[in-house]
Amino acid sequence: MNDNTKKMILNRNGDWFVEHGYTHPDDIIDHNANLQLPEKFIQIFSAYNQHNIAESKEWDTWPEWELVLTSLDDFLTFGEPETDPPELVAEREHWLALMQFMHGSSAISIDGYTVTVTGNYGHTFSFDMCIEYGDWVTPGSLVKHYEKTVGKGVEQLGPPWQPNVLHFFMKGIVEHSLGAFWTCPDHVPVYGGKPTRQATEVDFCIEQKQDQCFALAMLSMLHLCIEDTHIWKMGFEHDLAQIEYIKEIEEEWPSGRPHQDREYL
Repeated sequence: MNDNTKKMILNRNGDWFVEHGYTHPDDIIDHNANLQLPEKFIQIFSAYNQHNIAESKEWDTWPEWELVLTSLDDFLTFGEPETDPPELVAEREHWLALMQFMHGSSAISIDGYTVTVTGNYGHTFSFDMCIEYGDWVTPGSLVKHYEKTVGKGVEQLGPPWQPNVLHFFMKGIVEHSLGAFWTCPDHVPVYGGKPTRQATEVDFCIEQKQDQCFALAMLSMLHLCIEDTHIWKMGFEHDLAQIEYIKEIEEEWPSGRPHQDREYL
């Protein structure tokens, strides 16, 4: 079988970079830092793809060992080219693509755990990137989460055998810059210029598809934010659905919806 796809490079020793005129990854990566922070996490990948950055090529080199210091799945951390199943190879490729995109995009800025995306029409979208749970979550929430569930400060992670509990954030949350009861931006087809009526929150709930790779899902979500159009269409149509739902409830129970089964009797 002919395979024209670019081969991923695994288990490349840091000395290779020095021999080829680059910096040893050990001199770039702060192994004592909190590598769960998106900027530090991306740095692990960029350190092993210096040659590709210099030549403006697609990232193809998987970090040698540093990912063991993060919450990334152990099965992804170390690769065996001859025995790894195709889905594992594909997931690594998605991570490399996501890291390269986040590293190179001028539309993305990072502050701590919080990622902010500026769309093509000037709107901003923000969320916290949670590697531990493989999701984007309420912006600004992970610092509090780790302080409350692990201890003082954000530089420590809980023991690997005891996952942190989800007390201080919600998954799938992307905050936007238009605030509550927003008016759909003018450039959005059909709905542009129309006000929402049930949009009491300042965010969207954009959930991953079931069993979808987090890196692939997040890359798609970043493109959705940058495109800055379909995301508003989705939000506005959700508002319309809420209006219709409330109308049906009011028609079904004009005195208010029963809260307990016994109220039907």
